[in-house]
Formats: sequence, structure tokens, C-alpha cells
Amino acid sequence: MLQGDIQRAFQELLVNSRLASRHENINMLIDKTSQAMSYYGKADSFEIYDSKSYGSRLYVITYLLNLELQPLRWRFVYYKPDKVWKLIDIRVDDSLEDLISK
Repeated sequence: MLQGDIQRAFQELLVNSRLASRHENINMLIDKTSQAMSYYGKADSFEIYDSKSYGSRLYVITYLLNLELQPLRWRFVYYKPDKVWKLIDIRVDDSLEDLISK
């Protein structure tokens, strides 16, 4: 994502994830990300904003992708049905109000 190749970033992110088969949803995320980067500028870094385990099998991690004008928030949800963690949900948005009031 930092190199600006959004399509490739999603392909690498979704390896071995059932989300890869949801082409319509993934294309929507790619389009939304492209629009945001066109509006807010190039990405230059990212950082973990929050991470939390829910029991022993569910893990949620939130990153801020720092763009030139404003960050994007990325939330990844992982589930561990057996021995391997699997990405089961991705959300991205530019809403910062609840981050600031947290």
C-alpha cells in the first residue's frame, strides 16, 4: 500500500483468506481505498492504533494508514478455528471522530 499498488496490496493481504472469493466486496474496498488516496494523498507510513483479543480465537487489530492530509483507519478481524489465524473481516474508513473521543 505504501508503494501505491492497491490491487497488489489486497492480493497479498487476502492470500489464504475466504474473503478473496468475495470479488464484489473486495473490488469495492479497492475502489474506496483508491478514492481516499486520491483525495487525501499518498501513504507514507502506518501504525497500530489498537489491538484486542476476544477470548482465545478472535483478534481485532486497528491500524492508521498515514496519508498526506489525513489518516485512514483499517480494522482487521482474525479468527483461529484451529492452529492457523484467518482473516475474516476488513473495514476501512476515514472517520476519526470516534478515535478522538475514545
